[in-house]
Order: sequence, then structure tokens, then C-alpha cells
Amino acid sequence: MALGVFETVRAARLAALAVLAFAPATLHAQEEPAKTANDPGYVLEQFPDKLPETTLKCIQFRTLYDWRALNAHNLIVWAPTRKHPYHLQLERPCRGLRFAHQIGFTSNDSQLCGFGGDSILVQEGGGAPDRCPIGAITPLTDEGLKRLIEQAPGRSLKDKREAVGKE
Repeated sequence: MALGVFETVRAARLAALAVLAFAPATLHAQEEPAKTANDPGYVLEQFPDKLPETTLKCIQFRTLYDWRALNAHNLIVWAPTRKHPYHLQLERPCRGLRFAHQIGFTSNDSQLCGFGGDSILVQEGGGAPDRCPIGAITPLTDEGLKRLIEQAPGRSLKDKREAVGKE
């Protein structure tokens, strides 16, 4: 009788392990896509658990107008004017991005895309620049831009100067 109980417990454990082995695939199939800054309820996270689905959106290098770091993982670029903002999410944190006065971009062609190994370069100290791969580029709506700027820590020097001028 004891052997029968042991075999039943063993069979139950094996069944539980089999369920756990297939659970990640089942859960992954049911996950909803990652939110973008254009979606209500989006929270800017320094280390997101996943990037939004890659879009085929690219930005021409020659049209880059301005940029603003939000944290070590996110920045906004404008191209070709301030009326066209894009949210760039990096695959990993980029050392010194929040405090950089200038950044560089690398690409295999004249476009900056969220796929294909394009990166930003941030020089920190006297060493080699930190190469940070771009994980996603999302065109921003007015609401998405506002949502990102409100959640970004601190203000840019330009914002501070404008605030002083209004007082």
C-alpha cells in the first residue's frame, strides 16, 4: 500500500512538472503587447521588462533636430522639426545619458531605426564611448510626448531658463 501512495505522489509531481514546463509558452502566447508612451497608463520605467513591438519606423540622420534624455534607458528625438517627436528606448541602460551634453548615433546606412543594430554613443569621461543599442523607436502623439516629459526626472537647462524668464 505504501508503494502505491509513493507512486501516486510521484506521478502527481511529474504531472505538475510537465504543466510548469509548458506554462511559459502558454503564458507567452497570452501576453498583451507592451504599451507605448502613446497608450493611456504608460509608465516610464528605467529598466522595462520588455520593449514594444519593433516598428518599421526609421529616422533620417540628416533630419535629426533635437534630443532629450529622460533617463538611462529612454530619450526623445525630434526630426525633422519639433512637431515630430520620437521615443527611443534602449536595449540596456546607457551610462551617462542623462547628463550628456552631446550624443552620437551609429548606423549601417543613413537611417536610424529600432532594428538592425543601430545605436547611440555617449562619451563619459576620457574612455571609449558607451555604445547603446536602440531597441525601439515609436512616433509620439502630443499626449504621448506630454506623458513622457511629465514622468522624466528633472528638467532640461532650457526648461529651467524658460521658467526663470517667466518668474
